[in-house]
Amino acid sequence: MKRYLIIILVIATGILTARQYTLEDMIEAGLNSSYSMRQKNIMLKNAGLGVQNAAWNLLPSADVSFRRANTDERYSSNGSVVVSKSLTLNEPTYFNFRQASLDKSIAKLDWQQSKKELVYGIYTAWLDLAQLQKEISIREANLAILRIIKRQTELKMQLGQRTAFDVNQSEINVINAELAIAELNNQMIKLRADLFNKVKLTDDGGDLLYAETRTDLEPVFEDAEEEPFLLRQLRYDVKKSGLSKLQQKIGLLPTVVASATYGQYSQNNDVLQFDNYEDSYTLSLGVSWSLWTPFTKGSSYAQVRNSLTLKQWQYEEQQAALRLQKDNLRREWAFLSGTLALNTKKAAQATDNLSIAQERYNLGSLSLIELEQARVAALEAELAVNKLSFQLQKKAEEWNLLNSLLILDRY
Repeated sequence: MKRYLIIILVIATGILTARQYTLEDMIEAGLNSSYSMRQKNIMLKNAGLGVQNAAWNLLPSADVSFRRANTDERYSSNGSVVVSKSLTLNEPTYFNFRQASLDKSIAKLDWQQSKKELVYGIYTAWLDLAQLQKEISIREANLAILRIIKRQTELKMQLGQRTAFDVNQSEINVINAELAIAELNNQMIKLRADLFNKVKLTDDGGDLLYAETRTDLEPVFEDAEEEPFLLRQLRYDVKKSGLSKLQQKIGLLPTVVASATYGQYSQNNDVLQFDNYEDSYTLSLGVSWSLWTPFTKGSSYAQVRNSLTLKQWQYEEQQAALRLQKDNLRREWAFLSGTLALNTKKAAQATDNLSIAQERYNLGSLSLIELEQARVAALEAELAVNKLSFQLQKKAEEWNLLNSLLILDRY
């Protein structure tokens, strides 16, 4: 008796402590544990550090030195503070700063795009499970109808109104329905395992809390005010190539170097007597040009120019591809919406026909084959409505993903 009591307590505790999961739980878990998102976070931090380094390099150099020496028992000391800066037409520190700033912008957009893709992936995986669960419920209701038909057929056979063939066929229909549900349950296990693996959670068998299927979606298929993240990344890539081209082009010109140096130097070994320091400054401007510049740098400039052209083509190609995706999505939405409306109407009529067919079958004025046709028509129509409803939910968020808009009004 005690053993059974312990088993009951263990089962009850498991039921009470089993966690329930919502879509938001899954998304937050995925965002927190995703390797790709952690990788993008580090890349974004590194890009920010690159901007900081480039900014520091824009500053003039500042050097402080102190020295004390002993030569043949004679001590000497000196100190200096020197600030200097040199500038050229194609100043590397300036172009490096601009490039680093663009790299940071690209990294941020890449992080944002990856986040949206991850959320959309989790959302679609969740909808696949919800659709499958709904389909199982529909088929279980259909199985209940088949079992009723089987009992009715067995009774009618006893009354001599149905044959053994009808009984066997009704039993085969029940078995086929049970096999279909078993296959769906097997798919459910696989899809559930895939979802938990995607979000890096341990599945403790808790329930997934699905929301009601939405059939009233009316997305506004308008372009976002700003370009999608993918296009903006490519546009920044074009800017980077443009900067490289400008830097290389300036490099073909004569080299102009302007420099300034200001320093203060200690006198008479009074290193710590800063009032005794004497200052000096130097300003210089120089122009030079190598006769081999067109040959040594000309090919590099041509390479950068060609790279810019390729980046521009890539940007234009992505623009065209995005327009096509949007047009296709609009057409798909119109097709799916119209098909859903027709199947909804068909499902209602098929359900009514099935009720009538069951009554007529009970009265003996309808064959089992005709009843089966009515049942299959009602089942297929209901399954079609279920499938189309979930497809439309995916398409609504796919538009947001394409345009870099908020997914699920939040992410």
